[in-house]
Amino acid sequence: MKNIFLGLALCCSVAMLQAQESEKDNIHMFPQAKEGYVRHVIEVPKTDNDYAHKIALSIGKMDWVDCNHKQLFADIKKKTVKGWGYSYLEVDNINAGMSTMMMCQEPKEQGFIAFHDILRRYNSRLPLVVYAPQGYEVRYHIWSAGKTEYKAQAR
Repeated sequence: MKNIFLGLALCCSVAMLQAQESEKDNIHMFPQAKEGYVRHVIEVPKTDNDYAHKIALSIGKMDWVDCNHKQLFADIKKKTVKGWGYSYLEVDNINAGMSTMMMCQEPKEQGFIAFHDILRRYNSRLPLVVYAPQGYEVRYHIWSAGKTEYKAQAR
């Protein structure tokens, strides 16, 4: 009886350890960030239909802003993990972009200046991994399709 109890306890603890390892190590196949870069991992909630959602990325940093609208430019390259086929994004060449040139009366305040990427695929089974230069944040919005479908008019 004692042996059965010990065997059961051992099996349960091994199963729990394996579950914890696989749960927290779902990015082991992605490379470490190269020098001067930070690896950002986005894990989205599971849904009934991932195709009804998209992810919009904003890569930027906090800076002093006034009433003018500022934007950054950047290159985002989609790369593949060799041997796995999983893709990740690498952000490079971030530069100051367009800005309005209004005469502002209000004092400057801290605000997020960003480069806004295209809509990306929503995948609740795999994380979206983004490598960005140090000093930059990766933020995201989740876009969802409504339930109503509209019909286009033939003209």
